[in-house]
Amino acid sequence: MARSVLFLLLLNTSACCGFGFKGCSQNFPMTDVMWCSNQNIANLSEVVGMIPDNITTLNLSKNKIIVIPPGSFSQVPGLKRLDLSQNHLVSLKGGEFRGLGVLDCLNLTCNNISHIHPSAFDGLTRLQTLLLTHNILVTITPVIFNFLPAIQELDLSLNMLKAFSCGDSGGSSTLRRLDLFANNIQRMFNVSGFPALEFIRLSNNSKLELQADVFASNPRLTSLLCQGVKAEVLVGPLAETKKNLSRVAFSLFVEKSPLTICGLLKGMDRLKRVEIDLKGSRLPPTNSSLLDCDTPPVVVIMDAKLGNVAQLSLGRGNTSRLYLINCGLKQISHTTFDGYRGLKVLQLNQNKLDIQPDAFKGLTHLEFISFDRSKIRDIDPNWFIPLKKLTRLSLLKNEITELTSNVFSALTRLEQLYLQFNLLKYISKKPFSKLRRLKKLNLSLNIIDFIEDGTFQDLTRLTYLDLSGNRIKRLTPYILSGLTNLRQFVLFNNRLHFRSYESPFINLTSLELLRRVMHCIYKSVYLFICLSSMSNLEYLEMNYQGPGGEGIGVIGPRFFQGQRQLTSVAIGHSIQVDFHADAFVPLVKLKSLYIAGVLMKTTNLSAVFSPLKSLKKLTLYRADIDALPANLMPPDNTLEVLKVQSNHLHTVDKAMLDALPRLRVLDITENPLTCTCDNAWFKSWAIHDTHTQVSYLYSLYCDNDRRSPFLWQFDDKACSYEQVSFTLFVAFSVVDVLFVCVCLVWHTQGPTLRYLLLLLRAKLRGRRGAAGAKFQYDAFVSYSSKDEAWVMEQLVPNLERPAAGAPRLRLCLHHRDFRPGAAVLENIEAAIYGSRHTICVVTRHFLRSEWCSLEFQLASLRLLCDGSDVLLLVFLEEIPDLCLSPYTRLRKIVRKKTYLMWPEPQEQDAFWVKLIDALKDNEEEEEEEGGRGGEQDLARLIG
Repeated sequence: MARSVLFLLLLNTSACCGFGFKGCSQNFPMTDVMWCSNQNIANLSEVVGMIPDNITTLNLSKNKIIVIPPGSFSQVPGLKRLDLSQNHLVSLKGGEFRGLGVLDCLNLTCNNISHIHPSAFDGLTRLQTLLLTHNILVTITPVIFNFLPAIQELDLSLNMLKAFSCGDSGGSSTLRRLDLFANNIQRMFNVSGFPALEFIRLSNNSKLELQADVFASNPRLTSLLCQGVKAEVLVGPLAETKKNLSRVAFSLFVEKSPLTICGLLKGMDRLKRVEIDLKGSRLPPTNSSLLDCDTPPVVVIMDAKLGNVAQLSLGRGNTSRLYLINCGLKQISHTTFDGYRGLKVLQLNQNKLDIQPDAFKGLTHLEFISFDRSKIRDIDPNWFIPLKKLTRLSLLKNEITELTSNVFSALTRLEQLYLQFNLLKYISKKPFSKLRRLKKLNLSLNIIDFIEDGTFQDLTRLTYLDLSGNRIKRLTPYILSGLTNLRQFVLFNNRLHFRSYESPFINLTSLELLRRVMHCIYKSVYLFICLSSMSNLEYLEMNYQGPGGEGIGVIGPRFFQGQRQLTSVAIGHSIQVDFHADAFVPLVKLKSLYIAGVLMKTTNLSAVFSPLKSLKKLTLYRADIDALPANLMPPDNTLEVLKVQSNHLHTVDKAMLDALPRLRVLDITENPLTCTCDNAWFKSWAIHDTHTQVSYLYSLYCDNDRRSPFLWQFDDKACSYEQVSFTLFVAFSVVDVLFVCVCLVWHTQGPTLRYLLLLLRAKLRGRRGAAGAKFQYDAFVSYSSKDEAWVMEQLVPNLERPAAGAPRLRLCLHHRDFRPGAAVLENIEAAIYGSRHTICVVTRHFLRSEWCSLEFQLASLRLLCDGSDVLLLVFLEEIPDLCLSPYTRLRKIVRKKTYLMWPEPQEQDAFWVKLIDALKDNEEEEEEEGGRGGEQDLARLIG
């Protein structure tokens, strides 16, 4: 809890002092717009708490917001547009939008809202548009309109409303548009509370019933859309309501319904547009005409199975725009449109057409005709002979394989021609001859691999040409001849290959805007030849070039030669792109440079970008960059936006940012930033700098610190004490070295060090033998537990319980005579100094025992310190010298007379006699031996 509070405090501080926003990015240069879309935001308070109060548009769509805490937006009182669509909101309990007094648009579409409290929109006095599409509302109280005095549009489509009524309990005098599409509404009880209502959509409420006077209080109602509803709903409304309608939409299955289209339109004297869904109806066999009454200017008929229509209308209307969408039309003859002599727009989309040569005879006023998705394979030039005024022709998504010679030559006024999504493989025989007024030609997404020379010779006014998505391998000046006014040229997704001597665009001297995204270009090293004459070029895009080929290649020093007017360049997503150091020298007016999906790890970025003094925006996306140089841009640069997403940057160079004085936006997302002291300054700068915004600052991950997953969480306090840290580092390094040295010495000279420690301890305690000392035991026996059987069966009986006449000795055994509760080391020391002698029963087990080694060392210490000859070695087995410790070898050399070997059975009696004699107290010998001093023995030991 405490951590959350601290975080919120940090957010509030950041909001006041810097441009760091959690999950959001402030738009630039429109700084009053904030984008927080698709950032997995769940806690709204954390995000809104950082938003500055000057924001007017806030987009929070596509997140995971479940609850809006009351007053969440109170600190952005100037907010006018709020988008909360595609979240997980479940209800509005009231107070969520408190403080948004100037909000005019609220988008809550695509949530899970099932309940709205009557006061949920309290305070939204200026709200004009409320979008609640695609929720799970079952009911909605009209009281909410009492809190929305300025509402003009309400969208409740795609909910689960069963009824809708707005009368005395609530309403709005300003609501103009009401959308109730695709609910479960069965009855419209009352909409008298909306006197200003102009548009209402009730489509796809299949069980809807309307009372005759339901719209009696809506004199301004002009649009009534009831598709997917029983056609009878249009019979009920009062005559006055019908008279005011200018747009109506309904569904009618004419085969089985007693109603007719004209019958439903009766009384609608001001009708301007009618949209009819025929629900798969066929034309009644008894009626040769579908519309035998006056028809409005715009007629839309869809979803029918009309077949061969002799005549659609008797011609008593003034229809100028006719849309026959998916109507099952098959054969069209010259009589089909006899009733529509004044047609200006005709759309015959999604029909499997068989068009007669004279089908459009008499349609001399037609300006736009469309045959989209009509499975047309061949185009007959005779279709267009009567269409002298046609300016737009659309034939997209058909099955056209060839354009014949002069196929469009009759359309001398044609300005726009759309032929994309067909099966054209080659263009020859000059199909576009005489189209001297054509301005826009789209041939994209075909399979064109060949274009004949002079194909576009007559298109002298063409300004837009799209050849993208084809298989074109070569373009020559002869192919493009005549395109002197071309401004937009789209060539992406082709297989173009240019040779060094080619200049395919040399004739495009008036080209002002060239959009060329050339996908799958095999090799474009020599494109500088193509561009050399395009002196007015302003926009150049060359993304996605070279899959399956060799890519763009090298952008050399003459690539942009003469292109002084270029303001925007996009290059990337190509197999190979190399930039010459002088590649951008001619681009003195370049404002935006986008480079993506290329390898620039070894590119000298400083040299490449040094000429770009006017550059405002630089994007280096997925460019494989490990570090940005301090002199990335020239000294007098004007860069405002720098985006380096998805590279390999670990640190941010302070000198580089200091050299960009006008930088307003820095995007460094999706880089493996390290949370170390090298980036401590960047964290502080990003949070507190008031001039530059770091996009999605609070979403920047640490690549090396699991304790701090985000950069803003990195604890950089220690980084402020750099000198102290360095001193501590040196000190601990020295300690580590000393510790390692001590460990090595202990490992190699451990026994010697143990002797020194024991000697020091004995001297400090003053434990030195004195003449006439009284001992509690005659001997302390040091042995391994694995040799205990020999001690108890041989040593103890022969020394403590000898035969008659032999002296009895008292032995100290650790398992028998050690004092309970005392430390083992204290017991060993007391036993050695409390015994006249120490007997070491030496075996291989003895040499491996740590405790036996300690007992031997303490006994040796007594020899060294007191000069007392107390140590007696009894070997129970032959042990090579190499297996003996240095201390055992010393004892063999200095006191060989006390060295005894356990003999064969026949010599054991003599063994016991020798051992007992050795244990006899001989003070004179001890004094003589002690006179030499233990220091000499210690010196020999160390030597």
